[in-house]
Amino acid sequence: MKIIMGLIIFLMSFPVFAEDISYQGPAEWSSFNKFMEKREREDRISGISYMISGVAATVGGSVGYYSSQDSFSRGLYALAQSVGVAAIGYGATYYFVGNEYTSFYKAVDGSRLTPAQKSEILKRFLDQEKAEYDRRRWIKVVTHSLIAVSNFYSASRDEDRNIRGVLNFLGIINVAMAVTYSF
Repeated sequence: MKIIMGLIIFLMSFPVFAEDISYQGPAEWSSFNKFMEKREREDRISGISYMISGVAATVGGSVGYYSSQDSFSRGLYALAQSVGVAAIGYGATYYFVGNEYTSFYKAVDGSRLTPAQKSEILKRFLDQEKAEYDRRRWIKVVTHSLIAVSNFYSASRDEDRNIRGVLNFLGIINVAMAVTYSF
């Protein structure tokens, strides 16, 4: 029963990190400005949400860790704590720093450039971002594929049936993530 509870807490604490939301509008500053104002509000809300769920996972993992006796459950609870702390950091980044466009937006928005000049810079920026986005996406595919291979290999070598199950589960999750990034 403790193992099942540990697995449930671990799965619930796994933050589903926000997918990159890229600007798809025209290369016109007024349109981009509206997009960024909306994104800034969404980033603050998302940041708070991640931090709250991260605290819950961290606290739940800590309570479970110290109330559990078997090593497998304690391992899952410790993993839930780690994921919870990561979610807190992820949320803090969105809340305090913003998204991938924030620095660019603030630099250009605070300048004395004309709207036409801002739009020209925006077009150049968006062209560069598109190329970098594609590279980042393929790096994620390769990274999750390598993690999956590592997990499957470790599972094939481990004698503990419970550990094999966890490693195979993590391998399957990483295969799924690699597949989703490849489209």
